[in-house]
Amino acid sequence: MIKKINLTNIRNHSNLSLDLNDRFIYIKGPNGSGKTTILESIYLTSTTKSHRTNNDFDLVKRNEKFGIIHLETNKDIFKIVIHEKGKSILINNKEAKKLSEVIGRLKVIMFSPEDLNLIKGSPHVRRSFIDYEIIKYSKNYLNNLTTYKNILKQRNALLKNISLNDDQTFLNILGTKLYEIGIKIIRQRSEFIEELNLETKKIYSLFSDKNIEINYLPNAKEEIFLNHLTNNQKQDILYKTTMSGPHRDDFLVTFMNEDAYKSSQGEIRLIVISMKLGLINVLKNKTSDNITLLLDDVLSELDDKIKHKFLDNLPDNMQIILNSAINIDSNNVKILELKGEM
Repeated sequence: MIKKINLTNIRNHSNLSLDLNDRFIYIKGPNGSGKTTILESIYLTSTTKSHRTNNDFDLVKRNEKFGIIHLETNKDIFKIVIHEKGKSILINNKEAKKLSEVIGRLKVIMFSPEDLNLIKGSPHVRRSFIDYEIIKYSKNYLNNLTTYKNILKQRNALLKNISLNDDQTFLNILGTKLYEIGIKIIRQRSEFIEELNLETKKIYSLFSDKNIEINYLPNAKEEIFLNHLTNNQKQDILYKTTMSGPHRDDFLVTFMNEDAYKSSQGEIRLIVISMKLGLINVLKNKTSDNITLLLDDVLSELDDKIKHKFLDNLPDNMQIILNSAINIDSNNVKILELKGEM
């Protein structure tokens, strides 16, 4: 469980200290008071990345040269220093050198308005979602993914410098290696989406009797992937890149048997909320570690009936940190109110 967080020069917070040592935290305050920044900082501590920007230095307060996130749990102390050249991550005063040392150490599941892009966004957004969620419980998956990306990078570099008449021996070797690792990724992703689909449907049924499905869309099934790498290399040589494989995977969410992309904004939000709550059960089935649920502006665009059902069905055996500009009525909630710039 997260016990406290200190932010120095992080977005609009010059110096903020919060005691989060409670099961249900409700951060309230007007728009612009920095509520989302608190959740963003926790999420970055867990995953090494922000959910709002790809540039870490965007988190540093304007006109400052660095920002610091200091977070304590009941197990670890994290310190992240963000500067113009990148960031440094320390866990218990020891610098983390590898992604695997950080991801999964603090397990969080977050809903934010940006997550609507899981339905409305590009395949890259959905692939990143799959990868980061599986990595939380599987170091093996992270190793496979890292290996696959390295081999893919080598193969694509070779494809840029090879013609149809050149010796293709090394290309064949790289293709074999890519397939061997690629099918492991395909199988792990398939298993994850299957479990997520089942758990999401259970959660969604609490809110609606309509039908939703999440289906994994591998770019190529195992036998097709193998056939491409062994028999269709001409296409890759002509296009100068690897045209088939899990680096082009996707998944599809359907609502009433149609692409959920066509649904209303409120319906899309409810589906994504259900996915995130379903994800809790997927993760709990894989690990005994504590999970913190972060909810950023989760209640907007939901009608009152759905809001009450949502709050009534939040899990009671994990830490929940929720922010909103809307007042909520709930017992056993620790309220932290932000007044403005801090």
